[in-house]
Amino acid sequence: MSLKFVDNRDHEEYDLVRIGNQLWFAENLRYRIEDSCFMYKDEYAFYKKYGYLYSFDALDEVCPPGWRIPTAADFSKLYKSLQNSALTMNWVEMLAGKHLENNLTLQLGGFGSGTQMDFWDEGHGAYFWTSNRENADGLYCIIDPSGLNFRHSAPLRDLFSVRLVFDDYFVSRPSVTFRQH
Repeated sequence: MSLKFVDNRDHEEYDLVRIGNQLWFAENLRYRIEDSCFMYKDEYAFYKKYGYLYSFDALDEVCPPGWRIPTAADFSKLYKSLQNSALTMNWVEMLAGKHLENNLTLQLGGFGSGTQMDFWDEGHGAYFWTSNRENADGLYCIIDPSGLNFRHSAPLRDLFSVRLVFDDYFVSRPSVTFRQH
């Protein structure tokens, strides 16, 4: 049985995965926000594969009701779960897009500069915004063949992928549409 979430704002459907007492998007967010999200190299094929890349300023607008941007601590918990998956699968294979436990995939969508509109690292690293800030910058994490690094800061205009998390799903359900398959 797999869980899916349908975003009522644009009717996009997302696979979900349970990690502890949280539900995570198992794929990158594809919700469009004018002037705050971009396709890698402005190509539709990258959008279909990796979702949008967002500036930090867009994070306040991307979450449907009940969902939030993960913290660095959330990504640390996720990484520990991925390490358990790595016992049965090569870490590099996991990063190549193979499904992990409970349908989770890591999409190596690279990142971009929101000021120069340059893009890098597609196919080599998964870069995700966290909800954390450090001084005038936002914090992001990288998941690549070397592991997880989550204490990096970047200008708020830089562009990274977004995953969403819902806390205590099995205690209180969000007022959103879920489908069980």
